[in-house]
Amino acid sequence: MRRFLRSPSLADHGTEVVMVAAVEKSKLSVPRSVRVWALQSKAWTEIERMPPEIYRQFSEAEGGRGFESVGSGEFLAITIKGSADVILFDFNRREWRWAPPCPYISQIVTGAGDLRGFAYEPRLATPAIGLIDSSSLSFQ
Repeated sequence: MRRFLRSPSLADHGTEVVMVAAVEKSKLSVPRSVRVWALQSKAWTEIERMPPEIYRQFSEAEGGRGFESVGSGEFLAITIKGSADVILFDFNRREWRWAPPCPYISQIVTGAGDLRGFAYEPRLATPAIGLIDSSSLSFQ
């Protein structure tokens, strides 16, 4: 992993894997930002970059603590460690925005713990339906 990438993480984006990381090396001739790369033909290709104004806000909120990313479908969520702040990226609209604050998180959690997420899409499993059907036969 390149040394100028900070807080790299992998996330799901439909049928492809994306990597999210902050690019923050002062000697590089590229602006600091959070970027998204997609794995295409065994190579990482940059597909998105956080706009400078949003990155400035994100950098202030993050304060060097690090962040984690989770993706599901057309959305990518970036959670800041030790904070309840979440920034979302919509792949369809190509839009970055802050998630509204969660009313169920107390101020005690903020700063003391992390808001974490994981991509999970619940589905009815065919074997489970088969088990339900077979178990109901014994009661007839």
